[in-house]
Amino acid sequence: MDGLIELSLRYGPYVVILGVICLFLLCCYFLFRDKKGSTNNKIVDSLSYDDPYEHQRRTFQNPYALREEELSVDPVEDDFAEGIVSEELVRAVKEQPPEEAEDATRIMPKVTEHMITETIEAQPEASIKLAVKEQTLLDKAVAQYKSAFGILNPESEEKVTEITEAILAQLDTESEEEATHLFENIALQESLLHVQKAYVANSTEWMKEILLETFKDVLEQPQSSTLYLVAVDALKSLVHLQVGHLQALAISLIVQYSKNSNNYSVENFRHYLEKYIEPFMSDLPRKEDMYQQLEYLRCISFGETLSFQQIMRNSYPLVFDYRGFSHEELAFIVQDTPVKMPIVVESINSSLLKLMAVDEYMLPSLFKRAGLTDISIQNGLTRLAFGKAVDWDSTSFDEVLERISPLLVDFSHIYDRAPLSRLHLTLLGIYLGSAMVRATIHEQFDVSPWFDTSGRH
Repeated sequence: MDGLIELSLRYGPYVVILGVICLFLLCCYFLFRDKKGSTNNKIVDSLSYDDPYEHQRRTFQNPYALREEELSVDPVEDDFAEGIVSEELVRAVKEQPPEEAEDATRIMPKVTEHMITETIEAQPEASIKLAVKEQTLLDKAVAQYKSAFGILNPESEEKVTEITEAILAQLDTESEEEATHLFENIALQESLLHVQKAYVANSTEWMKEILLETFKDVLEQPQSSTLYLVAVDALKSLVHLQVGHLQALAISLIVQYSKNSNNYSVENFRHYLEKYIEPFMSDLPRKEDMYQQLEYLRCISFGETLSFQQIMRNSYPLVFDYRGFSHEELAFIVQDTPVKMPIVVESINSSLLKLMAVDEYMLPSLFKRAGLTDISIQNGLTRLAFGKAVDWDSTSFDEVLERISPLLVDFSHIYDRAPLSRLHLTLLGIYLGSAMVRATIHEQFDVSPWFDTSGRH
């Protein structure tokens, strides 16, 4: 008895829990069984419902549709299957009235063979209208600039087209195919892009002339030549240069790196000033900043100061450093020797006479042209030319320049006060300076002393 009580106390709670679970499962079984039966009855009722439109839908015959078993393949249906739909078909569908009921059937127009034939015939014309126009070399060259810089206003595009047309016009090619093949060179394409950039930045006539001549050197010079490399660098630099930069290079080239063999008289020196100096003074920079830019672009370097007076005396010693000789001294040397041409002019720095030469290297040519073949006469005239040196300690250089032109005095002061007096040109500076001289006064500057120009045209 005590054992039963002990067992009931130990396992009684578990028995009660098990009974509750069984009762719950039994209730759920009866509950869901009744609901499933109700659902089945509803489905049966739904299937037996008499749909008033069912008969109409079953008996409706679409005159434009074929039953699946009656379908046959023909050319018209092949075209329809490939997506060829006529404009009449689309328009007919759009003109259908809106549906009045959810199960309304839209009547489709009949697609005839004639309608599809018209559509097929019309397609080639549409294809011709939509065909992309084949690009010319000019289009491709302008597109290169557009792709490089993206947004272009109409004015910039017009400038790019203008300079590109000028570049292509100077090509020595017989056909566009040949020119296209020429521009397959990547270096040439890059140079053309630099030309376009520089002209858009500064679309002046002188810039255009410089760009065309420089590109011509890139095109024609051997790639192994120094001139070719300098021309390539010149195109890269021109986009950053203004007229003042190039005038400084041109002035330095004219004054420091050249001399005019005709500058032995006041009249000739005035002509030299008017032709070679004045055209480059309009925007000549006075301050340091523009010269620093030229130095950064490797066009110049700075060195020792060389004044305008020193340059003139070094370039034209017989004009500035020697006073000359008198009529009596000249007659004593020449005596009765016939002279084919005048050989003397009035001195710039005195009231005496001078030979028509700027330095001793011009004297042999002068004697030859004058017919003075006697060596003693030549030596005598040479001694006269170098006989009386100017005492610059007691002579003002400005007064000498004043006799030529007041403008030359002003230029001398500008030259000495500006960084021009410390400026030395690199090969790139010489090239750009000569290009500016050619574009401004239309005179070819001889750069052969600095470049191997044997292949230059």
